[in-house]
Amino acid sequence: MSQPSRWPLPAGSSRLLLPQTTIDRLHAHPFSRQLYPIAYGHYLHAVGHRVRRSVHTDHLLIFCHQGSGRYQTEHQSGTLEAGQVLFLKRGQAHSYQADQHTPWSIYWAHFAGEQVEQYMDFVGVNRDDQPPVITLSNWRALLPDVTQLLNLQHQRLNLERALLAAKLLQKLIVQLPSLRRLEQPQGANFTITTLERFMHDNSHRALELKDFANFSGLSTFHFSKKFRQLTGTSPLRYFNQLKVREAQRMLLDSNHSIRQIGQTLGFDDAYYFSRLFKKMTGVSPLAYRRQHTHQPADSGE
Repeated sequence: MSQPSRWPLPAGSSRLLLPQTTIDRLHAHPFSRQLYPIAYGHYLHAVGHRVRRSVHTDHLLIFCHQGSGRYQTEHQSGTLEAGQVLFLKRGQAHSYQADQHTPWSIYWAHFAGEQVEQYMDFVGVNRDDQPPVITLSNWRALLPDVTQLLNLQHQRLNLERALLAAKLLQKLIVQLPSLRRLEQPQGANFTITTLERFMHDNSHRALELKDFANFSGLSTFHFSKKFRQLTGTSPLRYFNQLKVREAQRMLLDSNHSIRQIGQTLGFDDAYYFSRLFKKMTGVSPLAYRRQHTHQPADSGE
């Protein structure tokens, strides 16, 4: 297997390398052997991400959803921007890197299988004279399946879940030609599921309303209106509620100080973080930790 990059993972990023025993079972199973993942993940705001391979033993796809980067193969070179998917074939020496000023955020998967060539023919990226990049007019339609695939990383990867991962990856690839041709108004596929994934992946940042609206392909006015119709609350309050839930988990599962947890979630001001936490839960972070654990309380509030 080609080794995925060892780029250090910041908050919101993830990387899963399937055990060789699982890969062998996927290779042999009739439900998955045509195409299955070997490794996959999500690199968020990948500053300094750079890879060069002279030997490549499996296939790779990179789906860029923010920022940009560059790639080069023996036959092709170019840029990869939000809404584009890059395919790098097995045996093809290549290099790629995030842009220095607008580093990409990417979903990626190393994959193999008996019918990979047929899948790549179907997508139109199998020949050396074909561009390895396809541009999707409706790429947000992929995010629910991408989210489900990534969420499998947080569960014990038994055979059933590994088979589901294979089927999700097959489905994602098969969808690409129709999404490339399909023209829909921006924002047509805005859902809470895809937005929650975006919020979760960016929980370490201090995002504003315009950031959510831009991601959803809507004006701030129409985004806020639609979001409130779906949730009954404002986008920023919803985002802060998500952060507070994550803070509650960190308070119980780690020994980090209140200040450290606040900074991890994008709050530079520890006092503001504590006030927000208390407003939403009824108790301060320190009191919450004391109530739910027997660990010595820190004084980082």
